Amino acid sequence: MASSGSRDGSHGGSPSDARPDGPPEQAAALAHVIDLLARRHALGIFWQLREAPATFRSLALRLAAPQAQLSQRLRELREAGIVEVDEAGDYRLTVHGRRLQGVLEPVAAWAEQWARLGPRGRVPRGSSTRGRGEP
Repeated sequence: MASSGSRDGSHGGSPSDARPDGPPEQAAALAHVIDLLARRHALGIFWQLREAPATFRSLALRLAAPQAQLSQRLRELREAGIVEVDEAGDYRLTVHGRRLQGVLEPVAAWAEQWARLGPRGRVPRGSSTRGRGEP
């Protein structure tokens, strides 16, 4: 549902507040997924389950994660529809999790290339160090 107000509930705003990259709902949905995967061990769980289902114990060992924290993350990923428990009791990616995998693997490949660049290699030659109006 679209809202005519801003994120803080006000209804004002200037043209510079507009987001040309799409509706705020898209940004909020993306932020929610990124927040979920950024939680401790969540991305590790996701990455471990890309290849094959895994037991709770094997995930705990591979990630060196405390059981309580691992259980919490698995619950969050299940509630988000990214992970499910199969008939054998193992954890696996859902259809939505597999679709997310298709999105994240190219990002991971980009990140590997980016990480190999030194800080100087990440900034294009001739690029300004500050944007217009930035102090």
